Amino acid sequence: MLSVSSILWPSDGSEASFKALEAAVAIADKFGARLYALQVVHQVPTVTATGLAPAAIQGFDVPMYEQELVKTAEKGLHEAVAKKVGENVEVESQVKIGVPEDIINEFVQENDIGLIVMATHRRTGLNHFMLGSVAEKTIRQSSIPTLIIPTTETSDE
Repeated sequence: MLSVSSILWPSDGSEASFKALEAAVAIADKFGARLYALQVVHQVPTVTATGLAPAAIQGFDVPMYEQELVKTAEKGLHEAVAKKVGENVEVESQVKIGVPEDIINEFVQENDIGLIVMATHRRTGLNHFMLGSVAEKTIRQSSIPTLIIPTTETSDE
């Protein structure tokens, strides 16, 4: 039988990810596991004379903008956890900047996570080609069990 002491719930702030949170909370409660809530904010890509790097460009302060994105994500993550996680489950929330699937898998290694519970948006067609799938990439990179909670909506655009 699977024994899990720590669970990672990666969120993108969507309704689909909140459905995955419900599953993660139920599993954490059943196993007495610690729940980690993680949201990854994409780094804002910028091009400077030396290549790709965050910088202030023509009056636009990229690092300050990223910090505002982080603050917004932290607020949303805190609200979701407060609303959906009961007192029986110990939870820790973090927001990081980077490539979601890379940050998720780094977090797994750094925190000795036993299970990932995440949502998929089930994008297909051009949307899947252009946006990719964080869930799919996470599964491919992951060394631990990953439970994918599908949404009911699909898109072939």
